[in-house]
Amino acid sequence: MAAGPTSESPGVGASPRVRRLALRGEQETLVIPLYARALDYRSRTSILQDARASEIVASIDYDFERLRTRGSGRLLVVRARQFDEWAREYLRSQPSAVVLNLGCGLDSRVERVRPPSEALWADVDLPEVIELRRVFFSERDGYRMLAGSIIDAAWLDGLPHDRPVLAVADGVLEYLPPDDVRELFRRLVTTFPRGEIVFDVMSSKAIRMGNERLRARSGALLRWSVDDLRSVDAFHPKLKRTADLAVFGSRYLPQRYRLLFGIGYLVPSFRRTIRLVRCEF
Repeated sequence: MAAGPTSESPGVGASPRVRRLALRGEQETLVIPLYARALDYRSRTSILQDARASEIVASIDYDFERLRTRGSGRLLVVRARQFDEWAREYLRSQPSAVVLNLGCGLDSRVERVRPPSEALWADVDLPEVIELRRVFFSERDGYRMLAGSIIDAAWLDGLPHDRPVLAVADGVLEYLPPDDVRELFRRLVTTFPRGEIVFDVMSSKAIRMGNERLRARSGALLRWSVDDLRSVDAFHPKLKRTADLAVFGSRYLPQRYRLLFGIGYLVPSFRRTIRLVRCEF
């Protein structure tokens, strides 16, 4: 039996009105992928079919229109779709795994993936974000919301450490200092017997461009850039990279966006701007 929305979870159109979004800095950036997923749902060529994202956007008093940018929202949705597919694939082979959705924001990945009933899914984010998240989502058997910084080991204490783990870091690691990213990987590898980590990386050029936009929107700052994935491979000797995909060449991009990014994709430096990475240990 798959775990998805239950009677405890508000259905589409049922969420209460949130009059004001009281988040700032890096926490406020959760609205960027949220709005991208909502716009995708309303489009004729939806990639994710994330009705919950559209519902949440309609329930929040926030100037989402200022987030519109040509093409980049689709890339966020493509990234989410790829991570969803990797999560489904992993859970088919490891149905009792612990799934850690790190820096979850208001993502409804647990409802999109619909993990097996024997899995334990934990959405992890800062206390202020989890407080907001509880307006829209409810805990149930096999699903928890954990409040804490993902670089703090404390939230791991209440989870079983004898199961395989899948850690999903969707658009979150870039906000951490490099040493904190390395320590997070080390902690995951040494806490669980085996597992996978799926995450995205941005080149130093992409980080510079991203920071220019973020300063104007929220004052948040991107800190971790990756120009050579061998630096990630060196995080731990048990870590093995099994996939490295360029988001601009994703099969999930609608045709017109493939044409938009197609010429740039032929240039290696452009192709490596944003990559989706899968590692096992």
